[in-house]
Amino acid sequence: MKAKKVTPKRIALLEEGLDVIKKGLQVQCNKCNGTGKPKTKLGKPPKDLTGNVDCRECGGEGVLGSRLLQMENNLAKIKRELGILKSNLTAHINKHTVEIRVLPEGHNPKLHGYNIDSTDYSKYTAKQTEALKWKNGWVDYSGKFDLDDQEEMSIVIGKARLHFETYFQDAVYHRNRKFGMFLTSGSTSGKRLIEVMETGD
Repeated sequence: MKAKKVTPKRIALLEEGLDVIKKGLQVQCNKCNGTGKPKTKLGKPPKDLTGNVDCRECGGEGVLGSRLLQMENNLAKIKRELGILKSNLTAHINKHTVEIRVLPEGHNPKLHGYNIDSTDYSKYTAKQTEALKWKNGWVDYSGKFDLDDQEEMSIVIGKARLHFETYFQDAVYHRNRKFGMFLTSGSTSGKRLIEVMETGD
């Protein structure tokens, strides 16, 4: 195959093509629209004592750098953010919480929370009130006990049980009540009942 003759015209065309490629890989400055001169309300570039002012964002270049380099920086940023999200997700999945809840008289042990406002009971008959109460379930009663990476599950359950024995078991205000110890895990949905405790008369 015969080599093409190198001429000044051909070299100029190659250099022009390289310039087009180079410009295509540059990120245009959006502050000056690639002009290198800052935009003003009058549409004319401002002037200093020397008669000229460059765009502060790009230093008068009209571009912010290589598009490839910017993509690389963006990918590195995304990678860092994904690492943080992964770490947070792992912590959430591994987190366990033990809490003590109370089951008021007439409430459904298969449900959680107040689904019917108790202040409305006075408007209904005894039978209607009974049906309404059954729509409610276990309700909040004490603080939560979180399990961290340094603790065993038995330790946290022990904390919750000690809290019950100290503040609820023999207290006058908490007589004749049914308490439940529930486990909440980031890897599963809902609350799991792990122990039922009752106070006497």
